[in-house]
Amino acid sequence: MTSRPLAAMSPEAEEFLAASDFPSTKSLAEMPIAEIRRVTYEACRFASERAVESHGVTCADTEIAGISCMRVTPDVERDQRQILYLFGGGFIQGSPFEDLPITAALAAKTGATIIAPQYRLAPEHPFPAALDDVTAVGQALLSKYPETLLAGESAGGNLALALVHRLRGQRHVVPRAIAALSPTVDLDHLGDSQIADRDPVLQLSRSGDVRAAYLGNADARQPDVSPIYGKFDPSFPPTLVTTGTRDLLLSGCARLARVMREAGAPIDFPLLGFKPSSSRRNRFSAS
Repeated sequence: MTSRPLAAMSPEAEEFLAASDFPSTKSLAEMPIAEIRRVTYEACRFASERAVESHGVTCADTEIAGISCMRVTPDVERDQRQILYLFGGGFIQGSPFEDLPITAALAAKTGATIIAPQYRLAPEHPFPAALDDVTAVGQALLSKYPETLLAGESAGGNLALALVHRLRGQRHVVPRAIAALSPTVDLDHLGDSQIADRDPVLQLSRSGDVRAAYLGNADARQPDVSPIYGKFDPSFPPTLVTTGTRDLLLSGCARLARVMREAGAPIDFPLLGFKPSSSRRNRFSAS
C-alpha cells in the first residue's frame, strides 16, 4: 500500500470536504460581508436542523439584558444547569443557529440549558461591542445562576476567556468552569501554526482582514482582545482547551495552556496531556 505524506489529510477527511456545501475561503473573500453571512448561514442550515432533531432539543428566542439570545433546552433538564455559549465566526459572521451542531449536543449530553447570545458583529460593530454584549448576558445569568458554566468556539472561545478576565477585574461572580473550543487567544501573533497553514477551513490569508475588521485601532495585546495576556492564577476557573493538529489556532492554544499551567491555573489540555488537579477538575460533565 502506498503511504501518504505525513501532512496529508485522510481519504475520509478529503471526501467529507469535497462533498461539503460550505463555500471555500477563496470564494468568501470575493463576497460582501452580508453575502458571506447569508451563504454560510444557508450552508449550515441542514446540519443545524438535523442536530436539533437528532438530539431532541427545543430552541426558542429569548432576551437577556437587552441582548437577543437562543435558548437550547434538552429533553431532560438537570438541576437548572445553565451554560453560556458563545458562537464562532471570526467576529464577523456566525450565529447561535449556525452553532447548533455543538450546542444541541452539549445540551443533550450535559442536561444543561444553553444560552447563546447573538452578540454584535464586526465590521459594523467592532471591538468592544461583542464583548460588551456577552458581558451583559454573563452578568445577568451569573447573578441568577452562579453555577453557570461557560463555553465558546473559535472567536467565541476568545470572548469566553476575555469575559472571565473582565468579570474578575470587576470582582463579579465568574463561571464555574470554561470550555474553550479552538479559541483565538492572541490576535497579535498566531504562532507557528500560521507558518504551517494546514487548516482545511481557516486560511491564514484571511486572518489579517478579520483582525482589522474586529480590532480597528484597538491594542491587540490587551486581555479584552487577546486573553492570553490576561492574569491567570490558581483561582482562575477550571478550563478545558481543545484544538486539532491542523488547526490554524493550534499554537495559540498550546501557548495558552503553558501560560496557565505556569501560573498555577487549572488547565485541561489533552493535546499536551495537561490535567487539572482533582480538586479543580473541569465541571463539564454529564454526571
